[in-house]
Amino acid sequence: MRGDDLREFNELSALEGSRILITGAGGMLGQAFTRHLAEQVPTALVAALDRHAFDVRQREQAQALRAWRPDIVIHCAVCSDVNWCEDHADAAAQVQIEGTRHVVELARECGARFFYPQTFLIYDGSQTVDEATPPRPLSVYGRLKLEAEQIVLEASPQALTVRMGGFFGEHARDKNFVGKLIPHLAGLLRSGVDRMEIGDRIWQPTLTDDLAYNSLLLLARGETGRFCMASHGQASFFELAREIVLRLGLDRRIEIARVPAETMARKEKAVRPDAVVMRNAALKARGLDRQRTWQDSLAAYLDHPYFTGMFAP
Repeated sequence: MRGDDLREFNELSALEGSRILITGAGGMLGQAFTRHLAEQVPTALVAALDRHAFDVRQREQAQALRAWRPDIVIHCAVCSDVNWCEDHADAAAQVQIEGTRHVVELARECGARFFYPQTFLIYDGSQTVDEATPPRPLSVYGRLKLEAEQIVLEASPQALTVRMGGFFGEHARDKNFVGKLIPHLAGLLRSGVDRMEIGDRIWQPTLTDDLAYNSLLLLARGETGRFCMASHGQASFFELAREIVLRLGLDRRIEIARVPAETMARKEKAVRPDAVVMRNAALKARGLDRQRTWQDSLAAYLDHPYFTGMFAP
């Protein structure tokens, strides 16, 4: 546990005894929520359901959960492959839109509080972002996620939605940049390759552990409405890759070369913003910003046998 541990633990204990449903529990964020609840709110009764246990596209499956009567619904289920969504908008909408409607209906009928994690890809990157910044998604994925958030807030004015920085975490389950990069680096080194090109698109790499913890704190405090939540600082993908190489002691074995963001963007179907940087304005105003610098969270994350074992001599 981090600074102010005892106070934070006592605040999270407001969730003790709650019946908490987590959709999409097999994903990166769902795993982090499940772990924090098990470790820090042990008396909560948690139904952590992955897509096999609960297919949110199926309304009858959502209706069947009414008998369980959750107090809180954490809706992490999502079709998260941004490029796939670009080519399969209708199929993605079945999860993002119809699935969200089914889960919102379940929560409303049970009188449950609703938590919705939002993507930074609802923004176009034209300005620094806070809670007052108008969304302008550039991709199918971003548009569907924004529409889903609107469904949530229209159906439940007391819902909580957190617009999150791009995240990493959960080791082998990480399907985002960090999770793909590190095994790729290991493969390059095994093949004798000593140089890799990375684009300079700007983001805020944010640890799933920190996002889940901070979000649970908001739920424990009874917060509602919209919040922005991201690590402190910003980094290009190039800077993040270079930091990873340094932290893993690989800087003498492989060179990370910077290339313009548009060089990498040409390989992607979905349009992404060149830079999205959030200010955690509402969190700070309420004294609830528990995010770390991206460098600190990355260092803690990489200090794990999963990563160090990849590069053993």
